[in-house]
Amino acid sequence: MTGRHIMDEDLARLPGPRRHLDMLEADLRAGRSCVWYFPDPVVESGRADFFIRELTHRLEAVVPVPGVVSRADRHADLASLPMQRAPIDESHQSRADTDHGQDADLPDDPYSSLLNRLIAPGDSVRPGLARAAAVPAATLEERLAKELGVTGDLVETLTEQAAAGRTPHVIVVRCWDETSPEEAARLLRVAQATFHEAGLPGHARPRFLLTARAADLPRATLSSQGRAAVHWWWKVWTRLDTEVLMAWRSRSRANDAADALLRRVIDAVIAEVCGPDIDRALALRSIWDGGDLGTLRHALRQVLPDPAAGSAEPVPSRRLSTAHASAPDAEIHGAWACGTVDSWDGRIHLTHGRSLLDANSQELRVLVCHAQNRVLLPLIEEARTTLIHLVPGMLRKQRFTLRDFCDKARSQYWRNTDEAAVPDLEELELGGLSYAAYMLALTTTQRHRLRTLHTARNTLSHRTPLNHDELVTLTEVLTTDWTTG
Repeated sequence: MTGRHIMDEDLARLPGPRRHLDMLEADLRAGRSCVWYFPDPVVESGRADFFIRELTHRLEAVVPVPGVVSRADRHADLASLPMQRAPIDESHQSRADTDHGQDADLPDDPYSSLLNRLIAPGDSVRPGLARAAAVPAATLEERLAKELGVTGDLVETLTEQAAAGRTPHVIVVRCWDETSPEEAARLLRVAQATFHEAGLPGHARPRFLLTARAADLPRATLSSQGRAAVHWWWKVWTRLDTEVLMAWRSRSRANDAADALLRRVIDAVIAEVCGPDIDRALALRSIWDGGDLGTLRHALRQVLPDPAAGSAEPVPSRRLSTAHASAPDAEIHGAWACGTVDSWDGRIHLTHGRSLLDANSQELRVLVCHAQNRVLLPLIEEARTTLIHLVPGMLRKQRFTLRDFCDKARSQYWRNTDEAAVPDLEELELGGLSYAAYMLALTTTQRHRLRTLHTARNTLSHRTPLNHDELVTLTEVLTTDWTTG
């Protein structure tokens, strides 16, 4: 994958979305109807439609119900809409998308052919024709019946077909394309009750997949949704997804091992700062290649969206359980619906995070420190362990014993200890090793290496990020053997 923009096909290969789709597929295959909620921006960007297609491609006997609300209607300002909203075919838009190499979608509403003959794309009236009166949209049941070729009672027919052993349908309703999403909830309730009363086993039942934004289908509308499973586009993205996406996006070849490690740290910082906002992560990576907090803030200011007039950034929940819940709770539900918060890596993460631009805030500093700790602390620990294994051979044996070394190293932290309290060599920390380093036959380079590791470990343990020059020095130390120099 090259370039700044993400292809939807790449997203479908990531572990987070794949796991989410796996759970939905498992429920549907088990005979459970599902309600699938998305934040508004995921729907408006078209990404929700992509993931719906990815899910339905895994299943058999899928019946997508044509909607009656076009994408243009969803985006249009209310003042610009006609007094009565009519179904508008988007086939002209689909053809345009195809010309640009995009997947062509079927027209949103196949029932508006009469209107299409009278109204040109863009809702402009064809020359010589008066504006046509709005065509009443067919109900959801009518449109579904037409797709299935059913003329009688829809639910009863579905029940009879299932009882006769026909492959059960998976009926997909995009509630954001409906003028009355409550109709979908009612149809689901009636169907669930009818299938249950008929004694249909789970694997034989037709199942519904209702996809919705929070405002399209309030949970109260579902009432007792019976056996339907409710899924939320929440906790879908993981740290691994962000890091894999950045790994797919090519960089120039690293100069050496130290440069490669430095880039790992930079990518970890970007992932920590952007969290579930994968588009923002790639945008930031394209313009920031490391530096101090000031340069990072400057780059963030370029990729973060401008705040909406009068809007206030949500305050993340301080309750630990919120991030681990299976759905966004009432405290942050509105912010989740607007796409401004998500659960990521076990905590609530602001997807826009303009508070990070405040130079007086410690928030960005803490996130950068977390990222540096994640990458560097295991390597610093490995360097400490390697040095400890070399200590017996480096000891100035004419003057000191190994017990003298351990006692001196420990005395930096504990004074007046008895003989039994002298620690094993493996337990010594970098600070103690530095304190007793005069007992070792170290070269100037090795002393510098030990001092660098000790300073970096102390800095990171106090939640202070390393600056760029310190990072460069540390990565060189971590990628060089103790016996070198």
